[in-house]
Amino acid sequence: MIKNYFKIAWRNLLKNKQQTIINLLGLTVGTVSCLAILLYVFAQFGYDEHHEDATSIYRVETIIERDGKDSFNTAAASPPIAFALKEDFPEVEEATRVVLTDVFYSNLIGAADSDDAYYEPRVYMADSTFFKVFDYKFIEGIQETALNEPNALVLSSYLADKLFGDQDALGKAVTWGSGEDAQTLTVKGVFDEHYGKSHLNPNYIVSMSTPGMGTFVQNFESFATNNFVYSYVKLRTNSSAESLQNKLPGFIQDRGAKDLSDAGMTNKKLFLKNIPDIHLYSAGRENQIHEVSNIKYLYFLLTLAFFIQLVACINFINLSTARASKRAKEIGVRKVVGAGKNSLMRQFLGESLLLSLFAMLISIPLTILLLPLVNELTGASLVYQDLLNWRIELILLGLGTLTGFVSGIYPAIILSSIKPIKALKSGTILQSGNGTFRKALVIFQFVVSISLVATVIIVTQQFRFTQNKDLGFQKENLLALRIGTAEASSKFESLKASFLNIPGVLNVSSGNYAPSEVILNDNGLYLPGGNRENNTIVKRQGISEGYFETMNIPMLKGRDFTASDTTDQIIVNQATLRIFDIKEEGALSARLVQSFRDETFEMRIVGVVKDYHYASLKHEIAPLFLYKETEPNWLFIKTQTNDYQQLLAGLETQWKASVRNVPFDYRFVDQEVEKLYDEEKRLGQISVVFTLLAIFISCLGLFGLVSYIAEQKKKEIGIRKVLGASVASVVQMLTKDFLKLVLVAMAVAAPLAYYFMQRWLEDFTYRIEIQWWVFALAGGFALMITFLTVGFQSLKSAVANPVKSLRTE
Repeated sequence: MIKNYFKIAWRNLLKNKQQTIINLLGLTVGTVSCLAILLYVFAQFGYDEHHEDATSIYRVETIIERDGKDSFNTAAASPPIAFALKEDFPEVEEATRVVLTDVFYSNLIGAADSDDAYYEPRVYMADSTFFKVFDYKFIEGIQETALNEPNALVLSSYLADKLFGDQDALGKAVTWGSGEDAQTLTVKGVFDEHYGKSHLNPNYIVSMSTPGMGTFVQNFESFATNNFVYSYVKLRTNSSAESLQNKLPGFIQDRGAKDLSDAGMTNKKLFLKNIPDIHLYSAGRENQIHEVSNIKYLYFLLTLAFFIQLVACINFINLSTARASKRAKEIGVRKVVGAGKNSLMRQFLGESLLLSLFAMLISIPLTILLLPLVNELTGASLVYQDLLNWRIELILLGLGTLTGFVSGIYPAIILSSIKPIKALKSGTILQSGNGTFRKALVIFQFVVSISLVATVIIVTQQFRFTQNKDLGFQKENLLALRIGTAEASSKFESLKASFLNIPGVLNVSSGNYAPSEVILNDNGLYLPGGNRENNTIVKRQGISEGYFETMNIPMLKGRDFTASDTTDQIIVNQATLRIFDIKEEGALSARLVQSFRDETFEMRIVGVVKDYHYASLKHEIAPLFLYKETEPNWLFIKTQTNDYQQLLAGLETQWKASVRNVPFDYRFVDQEVEKLYDEEKRLGQISVVFTLLAIFISCLGLFGLVSYIAEQKKKEIGIRKVLGASVASVVQMLTKDFLKLVLVAMAVAAPLAYYFMQRWLEDFTYRIEIQWWVFALAGGFALMITFLTVGFQSLKSAVANPVKSLRTE
């Protein structure tokens, strides 16, 4: 019986080739879209689950309050906190800390017996307990003891191959840093960086007991400041994280009340985050050790996939019902010879399932072919092996079956419910009572399409706003060149002089942070005579003379730095004046004070610059003071040229002539600033692509509805034409109802899209205002698409020969 069902279904699909092709196309496009989104979403799950005790490992995160308000929300904590928790609470079995050192400085690394050295990102310093908490797959060395000694080094397999080729890396000497600061490290292990997905993504790990930053972290005692250490605790079996969380307020007060008071902090809150939750549930936490995703973003994508597939199902329903009349006599004959309603329903559902599963099979190779485009669109690194995941295969099978069922159930009910006498007599089975449901379907399609178009417009507007907004400095034609070593820093003046002789170089300066980099350094400042316990945190940036001219940042009061200035002279932005209630007119006579333990330093303001966005537009411009730096991390080069290839070649030649064994590592500042908004850019691109796909599928649905109406009104159109109706009047008759449905959909879609896009824009401190014309434009676009789609089919029906439709009467 089942074999006969599928045989008849296959014959019917081949018999109605146009309908089959359109249905298959709509379902395939919908399934490919869903599969691509599912692959990306699934790739964002499963982070840190490969660690054996993942459910017992927690990161300690921090919120600092000043004046009763959250002023700092970070994924890190102060250096002593992790091991203090182990000391104070028996439920903590182990603790470890990680410092991402290349946030503070970039060290060169190279084999000790080679002149080649590299700037490698993701440099961790970690305690000896790191591999007791986290599981890594070691290729060389012993995991448990790899970081026990000072100057111990663990490499990723990628970096081991880069430094030593095919040779074993274990026991080899590596030079870390340069000049007087260079240290010799010994390779104690090599791990496979492809083993497991984790929010911890080191390129190499240096033992925390190594002199330098590690020594500072180990000896630092304040529980309030220097919240840059990623701290982890591993709880004992059956210990409650919730119970430990409830004890943390008392812990921070017992351990750090004086430290908090000295730092001017109203309160400091500690939170435990289970490591499998870090990648998806870290929204609002700053200073992540590695790029994280956002569960809300994934929900948006899944919702988008759901609606695209639902639109494809609606398209199938519309086409099936539109062409149902052609099968009236077939159904009537089958009922007369004994076919029951249930058997007919199984037959029509079988056709739908066959088509849906066929679309699913076609979608698999299509998705594999489109993976490079999906990766470019989403920024992922998906490969065809991801399709072999049993979860994906199970979901795909379920998706194909559910799509076939949802698409076919309504036509099956309608077709199996006909009266055989009426079908055999008139050849018509569809009743006017079905119109309400069909109108609801087309309104739903329009609501989805209009909402998506409005979303695309708003996301694009916000992205362009971030690109075009005046940041307060000139990001175009600006190069940032990494200095990186003490030797290069000491040669800043000679490098500056040689660079200025290169055609196309207008100005050269330096600083500790490049534009778009997160400024981590700050100080607690207060006015002379004020209370050090009520200080205000102000970001600090070290720069050289000419920085403001190079960046084209307006100086409002005072002067730039001179050769004779020291760190006692500072330049502040307008936000600093506002927070200390200093009038711009009297700024040059003002002083700011900072204290450290028993020492107090007074700094004199010598200049005031206009506020500029040194961080993302998602954050308000924070108070900033700038001081003169003698050992900067970056060179900034203002350029004007039409031949960057020649300019860069000239800069590299001068660099290599002055600095030995240090890579020429540069970047364009405008491109780096744009990277701050990669998520919004990807969201915009994804929205555009899938909006177009949803509109395409909707157009197929509209085609089906017009076909249905034309089928129903075929003889009416014939009579009207015989009586003298024009083609235009016939087209108007067929299209006006659809245009009304678009207007209804606009009324539904506009408030929905407005609400959700307002919620999305709340993440931006500097944002656009949603304008009414966005929804008018989206609705107008829907009207245009509707008119073109419906008008084409209407015109085809209007110009048909009326004799053909009337001669059977």
